[in-house]
Amino acid sequence: MNCPKCNSEHCHSQIVTDVKLKTKHHGILYWLIIGWWLEPCLWLFFTIPKLILAIFGHKKQKIVQKNYTMWVCDDCGHSWKA
Repeated sequence: MNCPKCNSEHCHSQIVTDVKLKTKHHGILYWLIIGWWLEPCLWLFFTIPKLILAIFGHKKQKIVQKNYTMWVCDDCGHSWKA
């Protein structure tokens, strides 16, 4: 493969992994049917346990991982996605 910047053939490829942490949230259907009355009631009647759960509770998180190929020119150092 040729470098788009200097047109050199001295290029090599690398596999790059991009990792992100994505937080899951409740959907619109949950908030329309249940969430609008359940969340205020839980805070009103169970303030201390709800506060402890909000601080130390399990977070709904998911790891999203994407792989892609990057090319790097050995002559000029230019990098680009393939």
